[in-house]
Amino acid sequence: MTPRLPELASARPLADGLYGDLVWSRPGLFTRELRLESGSELLALLRWEKLFSFEAVGESADGRWIFGRRHAASLLGTVVVREADSQAEVATFTRHWRGTGTLRFASGTEFTWGRSGFWRPTHVWSTPMQPRLVAFQRSYGLRRHYLMEVDSVARGVAELPVLVLLGGYLMVLLARRGHAH
Repeated sequence: MTPRLPELASARPLADGLYGDLVWSRPGLFTRELRLESGSELLALLRWEKLFSFEAVGESADGRWIFGRRHAASLLGTVVVREADSQAEVATFTRHWRGTGTLRFASGTEFTWGRSGFWRPTHVWSTPMQPRLVAFQRSYGLRRHYLMEVDSVARGVAELPVLVLLGGYLMVLLARRGHAH
């Protein structure tokens, strides 16, 4: 599938581009966009079309997905991942009380969203066989951004684009929740 955004026209598939320093960041203070970059190379984007919406469109060279909460008013909030073009449900993320959760794809494949550390927690996608596929950590500075690490084994996982984009989306939800308290 070809990207819909001109910024991603020359982007590589995520499995080929997830090397080096990987950073999710906002290009401007008031933008509703999060960009995944490796150095100066743009790899993926998350965009919130509406101002106070939980729904975001995620895009990479691998495809386009819509991320949104099924029940926005619920305490835990289930996140549904849909293909942007067909609106077909691809996966469902069910959050647990301790900030962890389970991602179930329509194919039956499951991944766990875990957390380790107290002062500077790291959030990780894992499976029982691979305890650290993709890791996300908030970085503090003048602008909020999220550092991301990808294990070499993850490059062979078919669901990698959704794991990367959903991980960025979940980090933003965690940051929003932190500002509400």
